[in-house]
Amino acid sequence: MPALRPTLDTLRLHLACGLGLLTRLPITRLVPAPYRNTTTVWPMARSLWCWPLIGAGIGLFSGTVLLLTRLIHVPPLVAACLALTAQTIVSGGLHEDGLADMSDGCGGATPARRLEIMRDSRVGSYGVMALCLSFGLRAASLASLPLPAILPGCIVAACLARASMLILPATLPPARPDGLALMLRPIPRRPFALAMLSALLCVLGATLLGWIAHPNPAASLAAMLGALLTAALTAAVMTRAALKMLGGYTGDVLGACAVLTDSLVLATLATVARIPGFF
Repeated sequence: MPALRPTLDTLRLHLACGLGLLTRLPITRLVPAPYRNTTTVWPMARSLWCWPLIGAGIGLFSGTVLLLTRLIHVPPLVAACLALTAQTIVSGGLHEDGLADMSDGCGGATPARRLEIMRDSRVGSYGVMALCLSFGLRAASLASLPLPAILPGCIVAACLARASMLILPATLPPARPDGLALMLRPIPRRPFALAMLSALLCVLGATLLGWIAHPNPAASLAAMLGALLTAALTAAVMTRAALKMLGGYTGDVLGACAVLTDSLVLATLATVARIPGFF
């Protein structure tokens, strides 16, 4: 057992890094003693492997809230809003803040001006519109999901949202030499590969869960492929947009990518679920 101690401490530290960044859950007891000193630099880039898993956990939580409220006959749209509220409380709205900042930054004429606007803590009209549209799309999509698709859909969307945001630091330079961008460079290959693998396994597991809840292989396969394709396209578009508009990525760009992926994957799953004969 003593030989396993360093490995267990490393896993605890990686989980603490991921949970501390992606959620507002208390992590004090999870952090190994040497890293409880605030002057010690945490290996944030090494924790990438667990980000999709943490996303899946967030999706499981919000999906459970949605399913339970639907089962007690809460109106679908109200239940969806309650689930989004629960998810936002757990995540702290970090990704939504990034979406709002990046949307406001789009009003700048140059990359330098856009980055300056994104650092402003005030929310502008573009940011407000982006938040309203993203929450509205997610609420409508969640309300449209049939009961057997709720848990698998929420898990897949939240998992792929955290996986897609990793594509940007893996393919782009940082737009600023500080902040989260600097903490993630260089992207280590093994944690990145493990993150992509864990995301794929989560999608496969959720697909199996959906098939068990509603035995229709065609629906499960269509939903899985649609979710993966949507996440990949969203990450590709965000990568190109970040490079063109900012010259690289920032923490706000990663958050925006996560929210857009979550929203569009849920919309895709809701659309697939409404194909005649699937449910």
